[in-house]
Amino acid sequence: MVQSVSDLYMGARGVLPFEDLSQSGVVSGSITASGQTVVVPVAAQNGAVFAWWGTFAGIALSFEACYEPSLSNWVAASAQSVSGGSPATSVSSISTLAAYEVYAPGALAMRIRATAYTSGTMNVRAVPVSMMQDIAPSIAGGSVSISSLSPTAGSGGYGFPNRLLSAAASTNATSVKSAAGRLYKVRGYNAAAAVRYLKLYNKASAPTVGTDVPVAVFALKPSDSYDIDFGPIGESFSVGVAFALTTGSADSDTGALTAGDIVGQNIYYA
Repeated sequence: MVQSVSDLYMGARGVLPFEDLSQSGVVSGSITASGQTVVVPVAAQNGAVFAWWGTFAGIALSFEACYEPSLSNWVAASAQSVSGGSPATSVSSISTLAAYEVYAPGALAMRIRATAYTSGTMNVRAVPVSMMQDIAPSIAGGSVSISSLSPTAGSGGYGFPNRLLSAAASTNATSVKSAAGRLYKVRGYNAAAAVRYLKLYNKASAPTVGTDVPVAVFALKPSDSYDIDFGPIGESFSVGVAFALTTGSADSDTGALTAGDIVGQNIYYA
């Protein structure tokens, strides 16, 4: 049963199989079958650490984040083993204890979900944490390289923006980046006499508008410019960066723009 963020924080004595989140924020659970999840609210932090132990075999996990209050829609999130290695959105054939850091700024909750299971009980503990993953200065002899903090195209910072000079008479479904990326700023002008909606998707291809669920929706004021700034750290998109423009705010809306409704849109990403 899906629970809301408020339900998770308040707890329900005798119902929730983990600690009182209103006191600690720490969640304890277990995986004993495929499809089971362990969810931790992280609204006050930008990440979580998931650790597991026990006697088990053949378990595969997916790391996921949710950005809306009903906790109904989840997207893949990037995780890093505390013992090192490359980031991943899933792990497979697990049979030993391990711990992973999941980073998803702006998410309301994060979870691990069992996508395969063979046997045993995997005990899980999830702890919401604040991370500085985006800022990774090089330290040598006690000094910090300031250049490593400055975004550049060559070091994973700003590249050339994705440009929409003038919107077509459609939803303008577009893939900005077909791999994991980071979004910093969106600027443009709504030339229409009515509100238009910018929808952002964590997807490696152009979205199927009305079917795919956006991770964020922004109302664009009529006959006015817009400047959506995600700060120097930006927002992480673990799968890819994509957008669409519609006349309605609902996730299922497929209302097409009139040609020229949006002009001069630039999306700054890395």
